[in-house]
Amino acid sequence: MNELSVVSLSKSFGGVRAVDDVSFQIKDGEFLALIGPNGAGKSTCFNMINGQIVPDSGEILFRGRNIAGLPPRAIWRLGAGRTFQVAATFNSMTVAENVQIALISHKGEVFRFGRPAITRHRTQALDLLDQVGMLKAADVPCRQLSYGDVKRVELAIAFANDPNLLLVDEPTAGMAPRERNDLIKLLKQMVIERGISVLFTEHSMDVVFAYADRIIVMARGRIIADSDPLSIRNDPQVQATYLGTGSTFEHRGRDPSVSATGALSSAGQGTETSRETLLQVEGLNAWYAAAHILHGINLRVGRGEVVAVMGRNGVGKSTTMKAIMGLIHRRAQCLNFNQSDISGLRPFEIARLGLGFTPEDRRIFADLTVLENLEIGQMRPRFFANGTRGPTWTTEKLFALFPNLAETRYRRARNLSGGEQQMLTVARTLMGNPLLVLLDEPSEGVAPLIVEQMANALHELKKEGLSTLVSEQNIHFAEIVADRVYALEKGQIRWEGSVADLSRNSELQRSFLAV
Repeated sequence: MNELSVVSLSKSFGGVRAVDDVSFQIKDGEFLALIGPNGAGKSTCFNMINGQIVPDSGEILFRGRNIAGLPPRAIWRLGAGRTFQVAATFNSMTVAENVQIALISHKGEVFRFGRPAITRHRTQALDLLDQVGMLKAADVPCRQLSYGDVKRVELAIAFANDPNLLLVDEPTAGMAPRERNDLIKLLKQMVIERGISVLFTEHSMDVVFAYADRIIVMARGRIIADSDPLSIRNDPQVQATYLGTGSTFEHRGRDPSVSATGALSSAGQGTETSRETLLQVEGLNAWYAAAHILHGINLRVGRGEVVAVMGRNGVGKSTTMKAIMGLIHRRAQCLNFNQSDISGLRPFEIARLGLGFTPEDRRIFADLTVLENLEIGQMRPRFFANGTRGPTWTTEKLFALFPNLAETRYRRARNLSGGEQQMLTVARTLMGNPLLVLLDEPSEGVAPLIVEQMANALHELKKEGLSTLVSEQNIHFAEIVADRVYALEKGQIRWEGSVADLSRNSELQRSFLAV
C-alpha cells in the first residue's frame, strides 16, 4: 500500500515552471530521498505536499484522501509531520515546553482554559525527548543548545502528532559529519520502530546513499530518475546534472603534501610565512550585545593565499568574518588590511579599501536581474600598498567564471536556484574589484555539482591573484581550495597549520570538525 501518492503535480511562478507533471509514490515504511540540483523543484514539491503552496494541477493522495490545497495545520492533524531546514523552535522556552506545546496543539487544547500549559503532557514530552537523546536537557532553554541538539528537539516535536508520514527538509544542513550521521541514524531508527514513511530532501550524498531505501532525482521541475541508491549513483544523467564529475573529492587519494593546484603545500615550503601579509588580525574580541563571542583571535592572510577558518556550528566562524568587516561590536590589538588600520572604520569604508564580504545568507536584490545585480556592485580598480594593481572584473569575465549566471543574466534574482544565488553573491562581490574576499560558508546548502563549480571558481580566483578568507566546516571542500587552516572552538583559535597537516590528522578532525 502507498502512504502517499503524488499524481501529475504542477506549479508555475510567473513564466517559470517550477514543478512540471510530477508523479511518484511513497510506500508504507519507506525512507525515500528526493534530491536534485538547486532550483530543481524539490522545495516547491515539498511545500505543496505540506500545504504551504497550492498546486496549479494534480492530486496529492495521503492515505487515500486528496490533500492538495489543504492548509498545513489540517494536513498535520491528518498525521503528516514536518521538520524544516532551519530548525523552528521557541528559543526562550525550555526543551520540554517546546514539545509540550506541540502535544497541546495535536490534542486540540490550544484554547482550553484551566490547567497551565506548562503542566500539560509533560510525561509524554519527556518520553519523546528520551527517544531522541535529549531527556537530560529537558529544562534547558532552546537558545542554549547546540545546532545538532536543536535538530534533535525538532524531531521530538515532529513526532508529537504520532505521524504516519514525516516530511523532513534537509535534516542535516549545516551539521558536522559526525553530528550528521548520528542524527540521520537516529531518525531512521525511530521511523523503523514506528513503521512510518519518510520523504526527505538532502544535499549530503553520504547521508542519502547510506540511508535511503529509494531515491528520486528532480531537475528543472521534472523527475529524471527513480531507483535504488546504487543505480542512482551510476546514472550518467544524474552525474551530469547533479552529482558532478566527482573530481572535487579526488584529493582523498593524493599525496597530502601536494595541494589541489599541484603546488607543494605550505607545510613543505613555508609559503605561509614567505607571502606578503595582506590581512593581519591580532587579539580580536567580538560581542553580540552582552554575549562575548570571540576571545583574542589571531590570524593572517597572505597575498594570493586562500585561508580557511573551520569549526563546528556556533564556534565563531561567521562572527569572525563580521567582526573583521566591522558589522558587530569588536575590539582588536591589531586589525590591519593592505597596510591600513581598519579597526576604527565603518563597514562601507572598509569595503572601499578593497575588502569584500560574501555573507552566508545570499543577500541579493531579488527584483533585479542577474546582470543588474552585477552592475550595481561595480567599483573602481584597487591597488596593493606597493602600488601594483589588483585583480579587476567585468560582467563578461564573471560570466565566463560562472556559466550558470551567463545563461540567466536577464532573469530576476528571486527566480534563481539557491546555488545560482550563491554564485551571484560571490560574483557581485567580485565586481567591487576586491583585493581580499571574506567568503562565508560557500558550500553550505548547495548541490554537489555547485560545490564542485565553486571550488573550481576559487582556483581561478587564486590564479588572478585574489586572496580569500573562507569560513567552512566541509573539510573536503577546504582540502581542495585552501592553503592553510585555522580551527576555532568556543570563539578561540585552537589550532593552525597547513591543509595537508589537517588531512593527515584524524584526531584533529574529530576534535574540531566532528568528522
